Amino acid sequence: MKRTLSILLSLVLALTSLGAGTAVFATEQKKITVEYSVFDGEFTKEPTSIEVTADLSDKYGLTDAGNEPTVLDATIAAHLDLLGSADSLSVTEQGWIISAFNKDGSSLSYRVSGNYAGGINDAVKNGDYVEYMFYQDTLGWGDAYSFFNTRSVDATVKQNVTLTLSKEGYDASWNPVVAPAANANVKVNGEAFGTTDENGRINLSFDKIGTYKISTENNIGGAPIFAPWCVINVSTKLYDYVNKETFGAAEYLLNGAQAFGVENAVDFLTYLKSGYDTGKYEEAFLASVKANLDVNGGKLVTPAVAGYNSEMGIYGAVIQILFILGINPADFEGYNLIDAFKSIDLSASYHPYYYRAAIEAADETFAKTLCDKYIADFYVSGSGLNYWGFSCDNTAHFLTSIAKYKSDYSQYVADAKAVIKSYTKENGAFCDPTWAPDINADSTALAMMAFASVGNIETAFTYYKNLVSGFESEKAGVFGYTDDEANAYATKDALLALEYFRNEIFSQGFEHPEEVIKTKTVKATTKKNGSITKTCVICNKTSKTTIYYPKTVTLSKTAFTYTGNVIHPKFTVKDSSGKTISSKNYSVKYSKNKGVGTASMTITFKGNYSGSITKTFKINPKGTKLTKLTKGKKSLTAKWNKQSTKTSGYQLQYATNKAFTNNKKLVTVSNRNTTKKTVNGLKSKQKYYVRVRTYKVVNGTKYYSKWSGYKTVTTK
Repeated sequence: MKRTLSILLSLVLALTSLGAGTAVFATEQKKITVEYSVFDGEFTKEPTSIEVTADLSDKYGLTDAGNEPTVLDATIAAHLDLLGSADSLSVTEQGWIISAFNKDGSSLSYRVSGNYAGGINDAVKNGDYVEYMFYQDTLGWGDAYSFFNTRSVDATVKQNVTLTLSKEGYDASWNPVVAPAANANVKVNGEAFGTTDENGRINLSFDKIGTYKISTENNIGGAPIFAPWCVINVSTKLYDYVNKETFGAAEYLLNGAQAFGVENAVDFLTYLKSGYDTGKYEEAFLASVKANLDVNGGKLVTPAVAGYNSEMGIYGAVIQILFILGINPADFEGYNLIDAFKSIDLSASYHPYYYRAAIEAADETFAKTLCDKYIADFYVSGSGLNYWGFSCDNTAHFLTSIAKYKSDYSQYVADAKAVIKSYTKENGAFCDPTWAPDINADSTALAMMAFASVGNIETAFTYYKNLVSGFESEKAGVFGYTDDEANAYATKDALLALEYFRNEIFSQGFEHPEEVIKTKTVKATTKKNGSITKTCVICNKTSKTTIYYPKTVTLSKTAFTYTGNVIHPKFTVKDSSGKTISSKNYSVKYSKNKGVGTASMTITFKGNYSGSITKTFKINPKGTKLTKLTKGKKSLTAKWNKQSTKTSGYQLQYATNKAFTNNKKLVTVSNRNTTKKTVNGLKSKQKYYVRVRTYKVVNGTKYYSKWSGYKTVTTK
């Protein structure tokens, strides 16, 4: 009974074969992507993605049901992927598989996304996985299908991942049941790891970034199973973001790039290592290398760079590129680039920035020869690498170049690290104290590269944090030079540095020990609040602070007396929350603030604020002094001191009370040289209070001084 169920569920019988030469083409064109695997006591094919088109069955001589991709289409695609042809696949007209993957089909079972397939005409959908499993027990057909609770897990370094293994079987009445698979021997990347507990669980964690393939032995306690499959992708959030940055930098720099020739090999190597798709450049680049070799008798010859030979670095870059592309540099188009590389003229002077590519490509013996020449030609202990002078950037390139052999050159490694630190400030690195004393993205990135290359990941991270916080634009991987405005030169150096940093993160499984903050500031205007948003680019933790807009500007006084000097009123600026805004956030410009008239002051905001506010204040003329009052019959005569400075005339005021509210009158004297005035028509024997002030006419407007002190007189 058990065998009968297995055979029916697997749909395996023998009748006819499919031949690649009997193609009948239908109009089925739908294309999907599925994953397939082949298990025959072990995974002869680990889960692999393939494209499946609905017309494959027709092309190979069999029309299946409908125009949707089917199990049969997927099986043909799997054969083409694994074996290069579908010759070993045989099925009957009724849809029974009689041979597959060069094996007898009678022992084959297959499932679609973990479920029994009803037959080869069953539809498969985009994202399905098809498992082809050959029974080990071909007598009792007792192989149990087993599976983890998931087929894929994304985890961080040292994160605990619990997998639960289950297996299918039958109860006493031959009903299918699923139960925990206890005591299964779990394997990680093919190596024994541990055993599932009584609940089928196993805990896993990993110290290194990488892809871990999880399966089991092909039996549990001697009872055969179809082994399960799971992939755990382990990374760190820092690694993922830096990977995003290298991709973004390459994308930005390659925008509009048409081709790369052999003379650009060092740059092309950087782009190739970034992870960005450089496929469209590879054919032309290889053609350029071959053409150069053809013309120069099997040697690479390229123009000098800044007066230095470049071939050393070009050889190193080309050799690395060929290895990455799967091409043997010792036999490239009939040329042996390895031998040609070793035969370069070491008496020549080579560009110091090109040693890095050369040393990394050379075998150990030749690499150390290059290191010795590099040190002898360019390095000065205590000062660093001398290329048009000493700088942080020069020494960072040097340290990165010899890093592969740091234990052999420990003296120079220690010296170079000290030199680089001497160019380092709290928030980044600078190039040169004389010509470029300010921190910049290039120097900060290259310092990061140097320390990462020798394994000092914590120090490298400090530079990285400053690089991102100070210079990264809104697009990950694109940097400004001294700010965050995109700059190709700065981004190019940053890309190179990020690749070394990323490699060391991968090697150590390093996670960011503190937040890497990128700050976005929306300035407050004079009418609307702004904000400061700080986001950790690694973990996306965000904090937001409101910048309250400048609401009021209050002057200590709005009227002043002319002094002959410029007048700067004291004032206070408060924001919409009522707090005083510091003077470092604005500048003040005055206008017409010396002479009599209306002056203005414009407060222009800066920093976290934008816009301006203008306030006005008056500068009035100097006053004068009432010197004498003389009574007359229903009259009085007033005398005062002459005020000739910024004065057009005078006003005399009199009233019958000292508050100047009762019966008050004004008399204007329009000649500034007049210092006496008689007022007639007054009441007899009435006491009068009298005072005087000056005025000045400016652009048709009168500006008045303060009133003098009053005097009294009683008329006759």
